[in-house]
Formats: sequence, structure tokens, C-alpha cells
Amino acid sequence: MTRPLALLRRRPSIASIFAAKIQTRTAPPRYYQAATRRFLSFLQAHFPSVRRLSQLRRDPHLLIWIRSLQQDSSLSSSSRRIYLLALRRLLQDLAADGHDLAPGLILPQDFPARPSPKKDRSLHTKLPKTQAPRLQPHPLFVDIFDASIRNLAVTLRSQTVHSYQVAARRFLCYLNTEFPELTCLSQLSRDPHLLGWFRNLAEHHPPLSAGTRQLYLLKLRRLLDHLTSLGYGLQPGLVLPADFPALPRPRRERPSPPPPHVFQEFLEAPLQHLTTTLRPGTVQTYRLAVRRFLSFLQSQFPLLLQLSDLRRDPHLFAWFRHLCQQHPPLSSNTRQKYLFALRRLLAELALRGHAVQPGLILSEDFPPLPHYLPRALSPQDDQQLQQELRRCDDLLSNALLLTRATGIRIGECINLASDCLRLLGPNQWALHVPLGKLYTERLVPADDDVRRLIARLRSLRQLHPCSQPPISAAFLLPRSASPQALYWALRKQLRLAAESAACSHPVTCHQLRHTFATEMLRLGVSLPALMQLLGHKQIRMTLRYLKVTQLDLHREFHLARQNATQLLLVPILPLPQVLSATADLAGIQQALRATRHLLEMYRRTLNDESTRRHFQRLDRRLLKVADQLHRLATPPK
Repeated sequence: MTRPLALLRRRPSIASIFAAKIQTRTAPPRYYQAATRRFLSFLQAHFPSVRRLSQLRRDPHLLIWIRSLQQDSSLSSSSRRIYLLALRRLLQDLAADGHDLAPGLILPQDFPARPSPKKDRSLHTKLPKTQAPRLQPHPLFVDIFDASIRNLAVTLRSQTVHSYQVAARRFLCYLNTEFPELTCLSQLSRDPHLLGWFRNLAEHHPPLSAGTRQLYLLKLRRLLDHLTSLGYGLQPGLVLPADFPALPRPRRERPSPPPPHVFQEFLEAPLQHLTTTLRPGTVQTYRLAVRRFLSFLQSQFPLLLQLSDLRRDPHLFAWFRHLCQQHPPLSSNTRQKYLFALRRLLAELALRGHAVQPGLILSEDFPPLPHYLPRALSPQDDQQLQQELRRCDDLLSNALLLTRATGIRIGECINLASDCLRLLGPNQWALHVPLGKLYTERLVPADDDVRRLIARLRSLRQLHPCSQPPISAAFLLPRSASPQALYWALRKQLRLAAESAACSHPVTCHQLRHTFATEMLRLGVSLPALMQLLGHKQIRMTLRYLKVTQLDLHREFHLARQNATQLLLVPILPLPQVLSATADLAGIQQALRATRHLLEMYRRTLNDESTRRHFQRLDRRLLKVADQLHRLATPPK
């Protein structure tokens, strides 16, 4: 009796058989798991004596389970079909694997019928789609606005130009629909034309956001101002600031700022003093360093309330580590600026009589700055880029060629005056560079190529639509907006030219300055002269621009090797006049020097190394004799 019971205990259960079969299925198992879970729970609740698959019968086991599914109001017909399909597929697979299962456990009539309501075909007939007629812009004004947008596109990005086109098209389509009788721009008035368009934007369906409407008004106002500067008789005040919709600003509950640190009032006085001698950007760096340092002290050392208690260890050391562990990480240059600013402020406090410990920040605390190689263009890239810029021959391309030919900064090129050429003497011209990065102005020699570029820029300037407004009257390069917009336009033009010239890597504006400095050095310009050309204050700034190319390095190396292969000629020195020596200490010393000289000349002609060493020992003896004679000739003190 024990043997059959042991075999019965080892026989797998129905749940384990179903679980093992589900794992072999390639279809998603969640439906099979849900169906088997419901079916096994039903068997355990109503038929706990069923423990083997061979005991399963259609009646009563499967029929009662199907009836329980039909009585469950939470299940839809589709869910019941899925459960029956999953269980039938599992039972069929188990029967195919050799399990003893009764046939016909789940039949087709057990599945619930699918709902198939008859649809009214008359309501679902596809009607032909009628496309709404597309609105057309005003035919008299479209060319004027397109020309204005093309002029502005010189200094704008492509996305910004697209927004101008969309705003102009919406406005001109509205005019063509509501006011087709307009024949010239001088008839355009604020009421009813502009106010009507504002209402049209506000009533648009689907509604436009406040940001979109504000963007349209900004672009249209800019276009109307530009057309006014070109001489079109537009009425003033067509678009006013009151017309712009207010943008919704979600209120963010910001945490109340912590109270200022007790050291803030001590550091504010030297900060105010430094504002009289430093640039605003430098003062901002000082304030940022103070804010970071005091915030760190307030969070890590809240009990530090006296300047006299500030120590290098642990306070400053902990702050140094805190700067190194920032995420995203701070660059070495930024950390060096913070340390320099704090050290100077602490020194100012010490001079004002505050009890500040000396040596809080030392030189070894400053992180080393990375030294990058100059980014001069290769001769091939430089030649291809200049050829492409000359081929374009527009205002921006000639400005970039001027930057390459003179080595001036891109900001200095943007701020060049219209009369930047200066006559220094007969046939001696110079380019007057205005105040720039280092607050210095200088004169750069201008050859025929530079003067030709400036003449070309002046002729192109007259054709530019933005040359007439007062903002461009004093500058060589006209601008329709801020200098920053002109800078981005120059960068875009240089990027496009570098791509067209097939340069080996992307080119930036400052690389033209690096290339100029490297070329001047290769042509033999001295470092002091190059420093004046580049407008540097210190020679170490000029040294950063120098680059020895691989071609120069190989040329110098092979030249040195050629010089090394030549025979070394021993110079022939004139012999002292021994015969004219007198019979005194001075004459003896002169004769001894002549003897040592002849001995050394003879020693160099010998090939035997032992003989050369023997003569060298004789020379040392003569040297000792000459030393003794020198002591005898020197009077005692």
C-alpha cells in the first residue's frame, strides 16, 4: 500500500501541468494564465476531489464552469470567449502530449455569440470630401512683404524667417478677404485694418495661444518698421504695446530664501568697492562666488558666526571638495575664478581690519588650467575657405575675409567704423580697430588686399536695405537689430562656406584669428610685432596663438640632420706673441697660456685615446702651475 501512495504523491498536480505548458507557448501568456487561474480556482472551490487531468469531465466540471462565466456580470462576451479559447487550446495541447484527457470537453456551442448589430448604411455612406478653398494673400502687397523678409533673412535664422513668412501670410490673407479694396500701404490704418486682424486672431478656431498671437504681432510690427525705413508711407503706431496679449504665467510656489549669512554684510563693502574698477561681468562672478561660498557655510557649518573662526581646515578644504563634486561638474577655469574672487575679498577684509586668518587660500589650491593647442586652419582648408568666401562675394563673406586678412576679433569687425581706414603717410594705410575685448584700440597695417576688401564692403553697404537707419550710419557693417544678431549671421555664413569648401572640420570665427597669427609667425614676424597686431597686452597671450605645424617641424628636423652630417671644422685661433714675452711673471704666464693652447690643439689631432688622455694629464699639471703663478702675482691683502 505504501508504494502506490508514494507514486501518487510524486505525480504532478493539475496546476503545475498547466503552468509548465503555458511556459512553452509562444503567444503572450497573460490570457492563458488568467483562464487557468479562474478554472483552477473554480475546481478547488466546487470539486476539490479532482486532482488529475483524467478525472475531468464535460459534465459536470466544464459545463458548470461555463455557466459560472455566463453568470459573472463583470465579464463581457469577448472576455468569456478568450477564456474558453485559451483553456480549449491548453487542453488540446496536453492531450497531444499524451495526457489522459476525455475528448470534447469544450465544444463550439459553448462559446458566446458575437454581437453583430445591423448598421444603417445610409448614415455610414462615405461622402466626397470637399476641400475648403485656400485663402490667398493680398496680390498688391505680397511682393513687398516678401522682399522685406528676404532682406531681413540675411541676419536671421531659418526658423525665425519662417515665422516672419507665416505672420505676413496670415495678415495679407486677412486683408485680401476683408479689405480687398486696399491699393497701397499708405492706406493701411490702425482702425479698422489692424484692430480687425487682432480680433480675427483672438476669434480663430481652433483658438491660437497667447504666445502664438504675440509672436505674430511682434513679427508684423518688425516688418512694418522695416518697410517704413525703406521709404513706404506707413502710418505710425499701427501696432502698439497694448495690443500684445498677456502671456499666462503660472504661479510657482518658490521656497522662501534663507536669511542672509552673517558674513554677507562684511563682504558687501569690498564688493561695492570693486564695482568701481572691474567690469560688470567680473563683478557678477565675484557675487556668484560669494553666494556659493556663504550658501555652503550656511548648510555645512551653521555654527560659524565669526570671521575670526574661519579656518583653512576644515572650512576652506571642505568648500574646495564641494566645488570639485558639483554635478554637472564645474570646469577648472570656473573653479579658479571662484577661488581667486574669494581670496581677493578675504584680503580686502584683512586690509579693512577684520580678524581674518592669513593663508586661507594658497596658490596650490588653484586647479591647473588645461592648455589646448591653437586651432589654426590647415593651409589646404584655409585656401579652400578663402576661395569659397571670394566666390560668394556678399557682405558677410567679405567681412569674414577682412577678419582673416587682418587678424581682428569678430566683435571688433562688427564694430568697425565706416571710416576705419587711416592714411599714416605716403602710400601707408592702416585699419583703425575700435575698443574691443581688452579696452584697447590699435592700428593694423592695411595692404592693397585689405583696402580692396573695405572698398567692396562699402559698395555692398550702399545696396543693403539696413544701411539707412540711424543705428547703422556709423558702422561699416549695417545691422537691422542688435550686434548679436549680426554675429550669429556671420557664424552661419562661415559654417555654410566651410561646408561648401569641404573643410576637414567645422570652422569658427576665432579660428580665422588663430590662422592669421600662425601665418604671420611663419612669414617671419617677430613676437613683439605680432603682439601689437593682435592687440594683446602681454606676450604670453600671443604665445598661445603660435603653432608649429608638422610641415615646419619636419623641415627644421631635416635641416638639423643635414648640418650634423657636415664635418666639424676646428677654428684656427691666433697664437699669442710668445717671442715678445718679458722675463717677469706676466711674461711667464703669457708663455704658459701659449703652451697650453698648442698642447690642446695638438691633442685634438690625435686618434689614439690613451695618448689623448696622457696629454690631458699634462695640461692639468700646467693648469696647476698657472694657478700658482697667479697667486704669486696677486698681492696679499
